[in-house]
Amino acid sequence: MSTKNGLSLSGKNGQILLFAVLLLGLVAGIVVWKLTDKTPLVILYVMTLALGVFFLVSMPYAGNKKDFIPSQRSFRLVWGIILTAVGALLLVNVYARMDLWILAVVLIAIIAVLALIMFMRGSEEE
Repeated sequence: MSTKNGLSLSGKNGQILLFAVLLLGLVAGIVVWKLTDKTPLVILYVMTLALGVFFLVSMPYAGNKKDFIPSQRSFRLVWGIILTAVGALLLVNVYARMDLWILAVVLIAIIAVLALIMFMRGSEEE
């Protein structure tokens, strides 16, 4: 499926963009790691954050066929929010050293709100 301006995320285009985002996330992660002298796991956290943001930004350009459950848009919305939240929370943990229970509560709250949004969105489409 493509949008008014012809942008599409099908097949090879989507795979190439995903690969490019992962490489950019790797580069950004290495830069953050070297500039801050923290654990090398920061690279993985930045890559997770970049992947989540990519899913969120690319959501409008994904196909939304009714025969595929969940739709590509729903998939990108859910995983984009979850990966962005996990990446951001892990980075907060590295740099702010919060208690683990606080991070867990925030993540659970984000997932609960996401579930509510998906439920309400699903009931509107019927």
